[in-house]
Amino acid sequence: MTYKQSATQLCLLSGLLAGHCLTSAHADVDPFEFQVYTYKTQGQGKFDPQLLSSFIASGHAQGQGGTSPTYASQNMWRYALELEYGLTDKIDFAYYLNVAKPDGADLQYTGSKFRFRGRIAEQGELPIDLGWYSEIEWWSNKFNDDQVEAEFMTTMQKDIDKWTIIINAPDIDKVFIGDNRREVFEIGWRGEASYQITEGTRLGLQVYGSPGKVNDVTPVGQQQHYVVPTVHTVLLDTFRSSLGLGFGLTEGSDLFFLKANIHFDANKTEKVYD
Repeated sequence: MTYKQSATQLCLLSGLLAGHCLTSAHADVDPFEFQVYTYKTQGQGKFDPQLLSSFIASGHAQGQGGTSPTYASQNMWRYALELEYGLTDKIDFAYYLNVAKPDGADLQYTGSKFRFRGRIAEQGELPIDLGWYSEIEWWSNKFNDDQVEAEFMTTMQKDIDKWTIIINAPDIDKVFIGDNRREVFEIGWRGEASYQITEGTRLGLQVYGSPGKVNDVTPVGQQQHYVVPTVHTVLLDTFRSSLGLGFGLTEGSDLFFLKANIHFDANKTEKVYD
């Protein structure tokens, strides 16, 4: 075997290994749920339906990473129907139905989620308003290598005049059925700083990210981190909307996506959020 042939095979092997690493890398960024959770709950007996949607305008080809471990993320549409109901004044329950349309394919079922969300005290009783979030996720193996996961995170919120700062972290994700079931857990975060410019409109800057598994941190270039300038506004005095442009900050992230979250404003809240 000549030196040139050996070098060629080494390059091919390196490329295959790099492609495998990108495909195997798993980051705790839920592509069906680009939203930041506030401290506020719905209230007992109140029902809040919401449609979360996104489109990956500049993503990855199949097997090259991004927000899809199986299909190509490029040109993929994603939708999540969120049905939230206030069990008590401090605890909400929600069901999510997730569907997606990969480029050149039909709309397909991708999974379901059940979650509880709550707040610890009345707003303003603590220096920082604290809450919690927990869910169970079932994924189709056509869209995710991990079929059953559990997630828990804390929610922190601080209102300063017209500014609101929200942090959803740590976001802990544990796989029970799937390729990563033997791993300890993954950790991630999401958050937003927003400013209320009118009674019905807020401007925000959201961030999402994850270093991957706590016992095997993903190389920085393969991690997923996003920044999303977002406008929260009320449409037709009835629908709250959250419209944003997402930008990937690492090579492992999708480069650019659009998100639109819309839900019926049954509670007529004064401040506008997801």
